[in-house]
Amino acid sequence: MKTLTCRASYSPGVAIAFFLCSFGGVQMLSAQQTPSKKEIQKKKDSTNKTKDIDEVVIVGYGKQKKVNLTGAVASVSAKQLESRPITNIGQGLQGLIPNLNINMAGGKPGQGSTFNIRGTTSINGGDPLILVDNVQMDPNLINPADVASVTVLKDAASTAIYGVRGAYGVVLITTKTGKKNARMAVSYNYDYTLSRPTKIFGTMNSVDYIKSHMEASATGAATGAGAASSPFTAEDLRRAEYYLQHPSPENAVYVDPGNPRLYRYTGNTDWVKALYPSWTPQMSHNLSLSGGSDKTTYYASLGYLDQAGTLEASKQKFQKYNVSFKLDSELAPWLDVNTRITFNRTDNNDPASVSYGSAELIKNDLRPLMPIKHPDGHYSGQGGFTNPLAILEYNGRNITKDNDIWLTGGINLKPMKHVNIIADYTWNNYTYNRTTNTKAFNEYGANGVLLGVYPWTTPARVTEENFNDRYQAINAYAQYENTFGGKHYVKAMVGYNQELKQFKSFNVSVKNLVNQDLPSINLNYDPNPIVGGGINDWAVAGSFSRINYVYDEKYLFEVNGRYDGTSRFARGHRYSFQPSASVGWRISKEAFFNPLKKVINELKVRASYGTSASQKLGRNRGDNNYPYLATMGVNLGSYIFGTEQKPYINAPGLVSSNFTWEKVTSQNIGVDFALLNNKLTGSFDYYIRDTKDMLYAGAAVPAVLGTGVPLQNSVDLRNRGFEASLVWKDRIGEDFRYSVTLGLSDYQARITKFGQNPNGNIGTYYVGQKLGEIWGYITDGYFKTDAEAQSWNQKFLFGGQWLAGDIKYKDLNGDGKIDQGDNTIYNSGDRRIIGNTTPRYQYSINLDFQYKNFDMTIFLQGVGKADWMPGGNAFWGYTSEWDVPTQAHVGQFWTPDNTNAYFPRLRFGGGGNFQTQTKYLQSAAYLRAKQITIGYTLPQEVLESIKLKHLRLYITGQNLFTFTSMFKNFDPEYLLSGATYPISKSISFGAQLRF
Repeated sequence: MKTLTCRASYSPGVAIAFFLCSFGGVQMLSAQQTPSKKEIQKKKDSTNKTKDIDEVVIVGYGKQKKVNLTGAVASVSAKQLESRPITNIGQGLQGLIPNLNINMAGGKPGQGSTFNIRGTTSINGGDPLILVDNVQMDPNLINPADVASVTVLKDAASTAIYGVRGAYGVVLITTKTGKKNARMAVSYNYDYTLSRPTKIFGTMNSVDYIKSHMEASATGAATGAGAASSPFTAEDLRRAEYYLQHPSPENAVYVDPGNPRLYRYTGNTDWVKALYPSWTPQMSHNLSLSGGSDKTTYYASLGYLDQAGTLEASKQKFQKYNVSFKLDSELAPWLDVNTRITFNRTDNNDPASVSYGSAELIKNDLRPLMPIKHPDGHYSGQGGFTNPLAILEYNGRNITKDNDIWLTGGINLKPMKHVNIIADYTWNNYTYNRTTNTKAFNEYGANGVLLGVYPWTTPARVTEENFNDRYQAINAYAQYENTFGGKHYVKAMVGYNQELKQFKSFNVSVKNLVNQDLPSINLNYDPNPIVGGGINDWAVAGSFSRINYVYDEKYLFEVNGRYDGTSRFARGHRYSFQPSASVGWRISKEAFFNPLKKVINELKVRASYGTSASQKLGRNRGDNNYPYLATMGVNLGSYIFGTEQKPYINAPGLVSSNFTWEKVTSQNIGVDFALLNNKLTGSFDYYIRDTKDMLYAGAAVPAVLGTGVPLQNSVDLRNRGFEASLVWKDRIGEDFRYSVTLGLSDYQARITKFGQNPNGNIGTYYVGQKLGEIWGYITDGYFKTDAEAQSWNQKFLFGGQWLAGDIKYKDLNGDGKIDQGDNTIYNSGDRRIIGNTTPRYQYSINLDFQYKNFDMTIFLQGVGKADWMPGGNAFWGYTSEWDVPTQAHVGQFWTPDNTNAYFPRLRFGGGGNFQTQTKYLQSAAYLRAKQITIGYTLPQEVLESIKLKHLRLYITGQNLFTFTSMFKNFDPEYLLSGATYPISKSISFGAQLRF
């Protein structure tokens, strides 16, 4: 028997391997060149670039090669989200996709995010459709760790297939699945985060507060505007100054000379330190299992988030639980089935939101001359000035619980080659329960004497709210895909969609509680409990189709159409057809382009045009889903008939059954390119979106009619904008890789039709108006003397006496007086358009670096141009004598010795100084370090020794630095978002493991 024996000789770093084999006495020597490490990496890079070119993108009801796209589509992978310690998917997407505008609306625990695509949509609002695995779902409830990719469809060519629901864009969120022929993979991610508001401004200390208050009071007395009703005295100032030099409890009080039974506090309370004493914690755990055989894949995950509020004294707590399970199985070569089960739950416990008990409102009560507690331990209070710490501790709690269950089952039939028939059914049940227990509590004097009940805390009350929403959806569509003759690619689809959502609610509120510490609805003796409830629903149904044709990988064509119906309009106005078409030309595939291909690897131009419609569908509880029907409200009357209050019904308002869809038309041109061996890639899009026949109240009717004006399709709006992105990916040597991603977007909206304002009144819409306009006066410095101030006619703004140090406004129309004319665009007096609140030139910079096992990400995001006119005591200092200015105001008010101060002379209420004007118009432009992450992945040899497949440790900072010229008390992102709770900065420590 003959045998074959071989020996191999190879030396590391040598590219030749020798093989010596012996078979039946015959010896053979062969040499083989083996690729070097550098060549292997080069081949790997080339393979990755090929993958980039062949990348498949999720689109409406299907997938497409990225190179074949003719619409405005952008996507983000899970890898771009994994390193960010985010609590919801919107937070992770912020700034990653140009013109996907994410509004976080503050940093309150459990705070959700809202989505917008390409700016202003309609004067009635209009959100994008958000689908999770092809099912409409609240993105704030899902677990970000389950997300595999996010695709944003921006133009009508991409969204028309979703009809009315996709009029203002579509966000497609795809969750993770298992892999075929893969052993079970177990992943666990842990993150611990410490958070603090990005802006914490302290109030003036007691001495500065007394001085400024006395100065403002003196100005009021001198001008006839009125001095302080509760003025400070020279003795108050002397004792406050002494306390700052010798801080001790005994130096903080003295007996009131006017009332020996009272004391005056002249200490210095730092309320901000008491409310925000330290960084607050947050932690998250995410566990997933995935795998599969040759016919079945599975994915299961558990997620838990525990988040505390940055206002530590409020003891706010938010918890979120996520459970997800996906199973896909091939039952036969012609039949696949899939199942998805998702359960989301949130628990929220925060202060009862009643008047000054709300955590968002306590910022106005931070008086340095009010102690936190009296010597006997009772919380202090000063008349109408509520002690915020007392409110947070004793005023009760607001407890909410959400439960959200989703069940989806689907099939994929393959009856013949090139044909797929896909269908799925989704059922959702959402329940919401809120219990609010607001408590009254006592206020005590310094000597322990009961003074009464704290203001703003009565009456004690218990409120229960319960909602139950049910949602069902059916999708069914057939696809045909084939290539003919090697050059003709065709893909066609036709389908049907139907959805139904039902709302049911019940609420009851009672006072006169038996015991306010037992918040039960039945423990009360309230003769008139408030009871309410409702039943509501909406439905949509539509058929859709799409045809894609590609010739020779050069010429791309796509046509979409959808015929939609809605329950929201009257019969005869319920249906709408929305078509779209798009084309593309891959110029880089043309023969004449070959000489340039070494530099320009890919070049494609595309254009699209499409129409859609919007119904401003009432998807939420309380929305008016039947606006074409007259409705009547039932209320409890104020008059007593016999011995009882009787209910009454409101007269119905006027309605119009003729109004119908708002019509949306979108035009888009774009270019996609790849240069320098695909190291530099990018895209640019310019678009025009017209929203016509927007619903608005019709022409005014006589007041004697006694009711409002019905809605009409009467307003048009045009939104223009662009978006651009650039990505550079490269490596230096074999160990260092990096990428730079730049994004820029802009939009601006203008009213093109509005017949209800023929006079051009400012304050409502008018033709030609750019949304976000700010009308104001032109500041001309301060009056230098009292005589100058009194000779300049500004009586329209303030009828009192103007003095040196007050604001002087320019007389633009030369009529010798400062006023607003007749408040129209044709006669605006001395007012002009001085700014615009629309955030312009939103940009992002994403830097990724990887050196061996280390990685680093720097993500910067900002707004290039936006204006904001401030107000309130946080900016002006004193809007009334009861306000407290901040530390930033110290030394910033005009005095005869400080004529170059930023703020005018001190007045309670400002006189006429607080007008909207150019001097104090703030630039809300900013650059923020949104994320900085440093990570380290353990080497393979170490992982093997500890029985792990992967372990990455990281530290992340979010919102750590902000560069802005805005007045230092404010966060520009907070202001532009309309938030009521501070945005947070955070530092996170995390670990990502795979077993």
